Amino acid sequence: MIGNRNSQSPDLLVMLTPKNCARCGRNFGAMGREYTCPACRKPKPREHTPSRELSFRERQIVQLIQQAKANKEIAFELSLTEGTVKEYMHHIFRKLGVRNRTELALWGQTNLALAS
Repeated sequence: MIGNRNSQSPDLLVMLTPKNCARCGRNFGAMGREYTCPACRKPKPREHTPSRELSFRERQIVQLIQQAKANKEIAFELSLTEGTVKEYMHHIFRKLGVRNRTELALWGQTNLALAS
């Protein structure tokens, strides 16, 4: 174990355990249950920003939401499972920044009408 002083409290001695990083294999000092080194914990920079443009299937789902269809009905019409429809809905909500089906229907009314 390696003794190291904590920068917040000079009287507190922090005990570090030598470990190997699970991602890169480097040795580092860990406090408790850490499995990755500080370099691997930093988020990787995004190479591209996700597109706000909807795919064909996502546009189909938005159109069915505008018709007030339930997930089960959408799944039946598009030959998908209900879980797949939920996944599409989650992706659509995140892409467009909407919080619920009503906001999505209103978004579709203004934006899909312009695209047609």
